[in-house]
Amino acid sequence: MKAIYSLALFLCLSALNSSLFAQKLTIFVDEFPPFNYTKNDKIEGLSTDVVRAVLDRTNFEYKIISVPWSRAYVMSQTTPNTLIFSILRINKREKLFKWIGIVAPAAYSVYALKNREDINIKILDDLKKYQVGTVINDVHEHYFVSKDFDLSKFQRVAGKNAYVQNYTKLLRRRIDVLPMSDAVINFISKEEGDDPSKVLKRVYSLHEVSNEGAYIAASLTTNDEIVTKITQALDSFKKTQEYQEILKKWGL
Repeated sequence: MKAIYSLALFLCLSALNSSLFAQKLTIFVDEFPPFNYTKNDKIEGLSTDVVRAVLDRTNFEYKIISVPWSRAYVMSQTTPNTLIFSILRINKREKLFKWIGIVAPAAYSVYALKNREDINIKILDDLKKYQVGTVINDVHEHYFVSKDFDLSKFQRVAGKNAYVQNYTKLLRRRIDVLPMSDAVINFISKEEGDDPSKVLKRVYSLHEVSNEGAYIAASLTTNDEIVTKITQALDSFKKTQEYQEILKKWGL
């Protein structure tokens, strides 16, 4: 009888596991180089390398889809078995996702053109003197709203190449300052054929936004067992030499 019970339990657990791994995951990203971006019709980047390595360890089937940030942000909150990266974990978002873990370190700053000697920012409120470029619904906008900024006074953009759009607007002086990830703006500047050290200057560090790093998160309707397995796989992977090699590959 005990042997029959054990066999039944084993078969039941096997069926549950098979059902779990049969569920295909949809993962949304935006064009946020060098963390995640499309090149030659393939999604690449620092965070992408980490996420692929982690999910390959779990044996889950998955598909990574690049869409504009606003769409990625909404879809990854409402669709079952859906993930999103690279996303920052801030108070406004805390209850909107199941947070899996940090995939890459991230630091954020406000940038201006190097020859703009007229721009002087000592405290955050000084930004109100200038034309600020942001991406709709990204972490900077959420942060500025929490600090009582009026988004209607910002130069806001959306779309698949929103961050490149803002960089171009900065170069053309259509905006004065641009809040962005240090890694992202340096990558975009180089991709556009510029030397960031000669074109850009950091005028303010966004320490509160930078916090821990870029996360991968799941929708609230995603199966808890899936979240747990990915969390465990990520924690384990970050202890490996392979993870360190990925960071080094992307200059971190």
